[in-house]
Amino acid sequence: MANTKIAAKDVQVYYGDTHAIKDVNVNIEDKTVTAFIGPSGCGKSTFLRCLNRMNDTISICRVTGRIALDGQDVYDPAIDVVELRARVGMVF
Repeated sequence: MANTKIAAKDVQVYYGDTHAIKDVNVNIEDKTVTAFIGPSGCGKSTFLRCLNRMNDTISICRVTGRIALDGQDVYDPAIDVVELRARVGMVF
């Protein structure tokens, strides 16, 4: 039986007043390859950037909801963002 590696629940992303991502809920199992596909501008890269907090570098970006890696909230203030980014790799 596979284990959930990344769990996103009720994720919302805003760029200023623009609601870029609405109500994303997804579980990504351990030891799997996952692809997000869709048309340009639908939020694929924005969501991926949430997984390792790359959106933190965008001052007007705000993320709500919960994203957990191995059960730990990636937006927990105690998380080491550099270590998180080393653990969550992605290909654009």
